Amino acid sequence: MDLRRELLEAESRADQDEAERHSHLQLVRELDHNVGVPVGVAAYRLQQLIAGVRARGHHDLLRLWQLWLNELILAKRIILARSHLLIEELMAGTELKPSAETVNLMLTVLKSTPTENLAVFWPRLSALTHAKDMDVALLLLQCQERVLAELEESPEVAVHNQNLVNSLIDMHFEGHWLVAKEQLPLLLAQSLQLIQKLVTMLPDFAAQRVPELMGLVQCYLQYGAEGETHLKPRKLPPAQQSAAYGQEKEEEEQLLAQMSRPCGRKNKVRKMRSLAKQRNQAANEHHEPNPRERLVLMGNQDYGCLTGDSGENGLPSDSDQQQTESKHHRQQEAKVRISALHLLSTLTNQLPRRSFYGYWHVLFPDGDAGGSPHLLLLGLKDNNFRCRALALQVGAQLLYGSKAFLSQACSLGPSNFTPFAVSLASSVLTAYRILIAILEREYTPPVLTQCLRCLAVLVQATPFHQLEMGFVYEFVGHVKKLIKSRDPPVAVSALLVMEMLVGTSNLTPEIASSIGLAPSQRNLQMEHASTAETYQEMCDSDAEMELEEEEEQQQQQPLQNNVPNPVHTVSPSIPRNSWLLRQVLRFLEDMRIPSAVRLECFQVLQAMATHIGLLRGHQVRLSRVISAGLTDPARDVKLYAARCLDSVGYQLGRLLPEPAERELQISFWLTLLPATYQAYDSAGYSLKCALCDALSNMGAISFERLPDGQRTALLAFLSGCASDDHEETLVRVAALRAMAVYVLHPSLKTDLGFVENAAELTLRILGDSQLLARIKAAWALGNISDALVAGIPNQTERISAELLERLIQAATKSCADNDKVRANAVRALGNLLQILQVQPFGNGELMQVAMSKLLDCVTSPGNAKVKWNACYAIGNLVKHRAFFANNRLAGILFPTLCQLVVQHANFKVRTNAVGVLLQVEQRQDFSAHFPLLWRSLLDALVRSNLLESFEEYNHRDALQQQLCLAIAHLLLLARSSDLPMMRESLEEDRLEEVRATWRRVAFRIVPEQSDPLFTCSPLLEQRLQGEVNNLQRCALAFITSTLRLDP
Repeated sequence: MDLRRELLEAESRADQDEAERHSHLQLVRELDHNVGVPVGVAAYRLQQLIAGVRARGHHDLLRLWQLWLNELILAKRIILARSHLLIEELMAGTELKPSAETVNLMLTVLKSTPTENLAVFWPRLSALTHAKDMDVALLLLQCQERVLAELEESPEVAVHNQNLVNSLIDMHFEGHWLVAKEQLPLLLAQSLQLIQKLVTMLPDFAAQRVPELMGLVQCYLQYGAEGETHLKPRKLPPAQQSAAYGQEKEEEEQLLAQMSRPCGRKNKVRKMRSLAKQRNQAANEHHEPNPRERLVLMGNQDYGCLTGDSGENGLPSDSDQQQTESKHHRQQEAKVRISALHLLSTLTNQLPRRSFYGYWHVLFPDGDAGGSPHLLLLGLKDNNFRCRALALQVGAQLLYGSKAFLSQACSLGPSNFTPFAVSLASSVLTAYRILIAILEREYTPPVLTQCLRCLAVLVQATPFHQLEMGFVYEFVGHVKKLIKSRDPPVAVSALLVMEMLVGTSNLTPEIASSIGLAPSQRNLQMEHASTAETYQEMCDSDAEMELEEEEEQQQQQPLQNNVPNPVHTVSPSIPRNSWLLRQVLRFLEDMRIPSAVRLECFQVLQAMATHIGLLRGHQVRLSRVISAGLTDPARDVKLYAARCLDSVGYQLGRLLPEPAERELQISFWLTLLPATYQAYDSAGYSLKCALCDALSNMGAISFERLPDGQRTALLAFLSGCASDDHEETLVRVAALRAMAVYVLHPSLKTDLGFVENAAELTLRILGDSQLLARIKAAWALGNISDALVAGIPNQTERISAELLERLIQAATKSCADNDKVRANAVRALGNLLQILQVQPFGNGELMQVAMSKLLDCVTSPGNAKVKWNACYAIGNLVKHRAFFANNRLAGILFPTLCQLVVQHANFKVRTNAVGVLLQVEQRQDFSAHFPLLWRSLLDALVRSNLLESFEEYNHRDALQQQLCLAIAHLLLLARSSDLPMMRESLEEDRLEEVRATWRRVAFRIVPEQSDPLFTCSPLLEQRLQGEVNNLQRCALAFITSTLRLDP
């Protein structure tokens, strides 16, 4: 019987007057139409009908009306006008006596109500939480989620949101929904989703309720495990770091054997067999291929996991395909865990990373792979692949940014107790073991992708040099196989793991061996002979080697015909242990490989460039793949190919190539220059900037060995890019930066025409509105000024007076710009003023203005780098007596230097400020400031032992050395009349500390710089023979005895 018929029968039985019954039946006829279009209904009519039926207590009739109206609205047979009136009535009924039919109809009407009318219901709806009927409770949660999605942030809404989320959390901790049966998983999942959305909308709430929220997460991550469904969360306070982990677990012998076994193979001396023979004998010599590997490499989409009960061959068994009801129940349980993971992900985004360190033992293993449930264990054992993938994704989120925390991990510690560092190291190693186990048994592409990404983040944060070795080979062996997967996200994630591993700054012998870095190419010392035996090189198999040789022979001839390189070069074969380089180059040489994989390959090459020994000798092949990348159809691949060229070129440029390698260097650039010019023509501004940056890293050796025509073309290309007014400013300044690098190359340093051209281009960009452009232009101006100063002794022609004046004016103006601009502007201004001092047409007024600006940079508050660059520039200027022609400048300079030397927090600023005093060669230039300078130097020497910041410890020795040299310098310049004052200042409770520091510096300083300190006392003794009065003689004798360095 349909709802309409039941409703009509109920109407006929209801105790109501005929007029009302007739009205109800008339409404039924209006709503129940056979027309194919929806009928519009005024919501106030339904409001009055429901209110009247409820008032008379006809509960069965009310239920049928609500069910039928819900059916009509869902079928879109009626359209409500002013539906908020009906919602008001339904909400009033829910507040009075909630029923599933009432709330269900309210949910349906809410979904069809315009979003701008929903906010008005939120204050009342957010207060409806404690429903006794579980069906009603579930529907109320859905209603609240519907309205919450459309709310705009406001203080009033935030108050109601906070009240609701507090109520929901309290209901979880009180076990309010545990009485439910079938609805329990749905209630838990829906409420967790609502809590997650509310926490997202309340930025400060998560920090206030971390223990409660983490208690929810911990409880529901294990929902459904071993049949546990009626779980009651508990508040979870953060653990102290010292107690965050239990005692370190003893590792089983089997695990030790597994971790220590060699992965890889040694090179065989015998000749490799052909692939045909290997294929013919495969059945006799090799086991049947692992079905899991076959599924992974073919990008299998039949999601599953090789669990302990899934069959001998590792394929999904039929045991999971039971009754539909059981499967549905498992899916509902998985939704609870997924909702808990989404909540944890939201907390990860909202809370600072340090908030999770107290919960590390909850979120990650505590040293026992099979211990309490945690994220990685969920990723390993959960029966739902979406839950496994999400757990690993959240784990990667938490690990990202935790490098400082994990840097405390250390496997070595005292034997009588387990310190925190050892416990943390045990946790890290267990995390690796679990991720390796996932890679061994998983063949679901989404889970593999997330596992590899989690592994990549963990690799980036791991202090390998502080941990026991043996686990790197374990995961590299699996990653090597997955790199060849036909599923692009899996292959990209596997390459990402290797990128992070290769990019590790402190390479251990195991890492170096696993990535193919030979001992002769690394800066590593093997502690024991057994270590070298344990860490065997990870090598490609015979089949992989022979397959590559066949492909290279097919590609070699056409490539030789197409390479625009007149220099005859031979690209050496890649050693068998360099499997990663071999695989990356093979991917890049095959244009059928997906663009995402090729892009990641270029990033791996960028990481390899930091250990240039991996790429050294393979420049020809590298140039081919980078050149092909610059012409790739995918725009992102072009960009990363340019960045790869930038990194590889920079590292190659820093090398001093062997004679046999110089031709490879030239061949590398001769191949890439035409490709760079071609890629620039059709590039966007990001790619153009990257190409110009790459060209700037060519290196002086390669640049000087380019043929004259190629060098001229390169300079013309950069000059044209920098002078093109129609080009983006950032592109022009990138080209200018490359020119500023070339300015310091030997052949161009004395080329005044090129230097002046670069200077003119710099002036055109230095006043640009973009800060980044001005920063790079100021850096270029500093390099150009360095080249001009370096050429002063050898130049037969001088820079034009007009250009020099404009450069000084521009640098002076830039000294008032942003700190990053000023830091280079003061460097340039100091150099330019040196040039102006030796010019016959020197402009005195211009020099005074520029010097005043330099002093302003020293005195004004700002970046420390600005101050030390300004001090360095002034130190070069005071070498010339012209600086002291204006007493006003000296009157500002010396008191400022005294203040910097004694009080500035940055030791490098103090050191450079003292360096200015060492450049003053005559006593009269100090004038009346000499006593202040002497006392300031003594105070600074005493204060140098007071470290306010440990960061300055590395600069303390340099400061004390510079102060002692300055003290010796002032003693040699001092007049006889200065000596009593100098003795008096030395005796003022500074004597012992000055003497001790003086001796310590004198015996620590390198012999080449120690002469002023060791000769100071004998020179002072010689002055005793001169014309000095008794007071001066006593002062001189006292100072001499204080600073004497006799053993």
